Amino acid sequence: MVERISRAEEVERALLEKLGELAGADGRLPTEAEIAEMFNVSRGTVRSAVGALAARGLVTRRQGIGTFVNQVALMANPLDQAIGFCEIIARNGFQPGIHFIKAAIVRPDARIGEALRQPDEPVLLRHTIFTANDDPVIYCINAIPLWLIAESLREEVVADPSISEPIYEFLEARCGQRLEFHQAAIWPDIAENCDLCEMTLEPRTPVLVLEEVGYTYENRAILYSLEYYPGRFMKFEMARRRTPLPRPNPSPG
Repeated sequence: MVERISRAEEVERALLEKLGELAGADGRLPTEAEIAEMFNVSRGTVRSAVGALAARGLVTRRQGIGTFVNQVALMANPLDQAIGFCEIIARNGFQPGIHFIKAAIVRPDARIGEALRQPDEPVLLRHTIFTANDDPVIYCINAIPLWLIAESLREEVVADPSISEPIYEFLEARCGQRLEFHQAAIWPDIAENCDLCEMTLEPRTPVLVLEEVGYTYENRAILYSLEYYPGRFMKFEMARRRTPLPRPNPSPG
């Protein structure tokens, strides 16, 4: 059964998509009352949604002044957020496209099986190229444990992999599993060391590699991804925070 999300979560997601549009020149968001009217919800729902954004460091509430969008929320490709590739490409000002290379139900190799914590569980393995203005910019290998996918849906997805894209929506709407976070590793490499079927590159082309495993709220692994970013097209952004200084102990007496 597909997990239903609360109205506050719906508003949170809608606000996140529109933060740049809604913020004024000084970064100020509309008032709670204005947002409530915009989404036809109560002010309490808006308060919960904005509170969730504040907890993520995306907005700041200033007592008696208003709520302001933080710069990190306006990044085109923040490294700490799971955003669909087509959205990332569009945010960078290009027309996104998808070319599905292959999809098959297979036994996972040792690396994927270990990452998903189920070495003997078959997976839906999908190879996909994402394009920007028809130029290939991302090569992605995804593995979804077969237990997630209804038996009646499996062969349909193999025959038409587009059903499984966008992949986060597919997991949630068709598989009833919401991906909450990724555990990721990132490193530089060159094309000759990467599995880039149908993406023709010079062997020494630099490639940024991102390997990640997606988990549910209950820490169950539901998605393995190996992503290759050749050349210089993709730029990741992130906010780096300093470690807070320890508070001095109060003097006795």
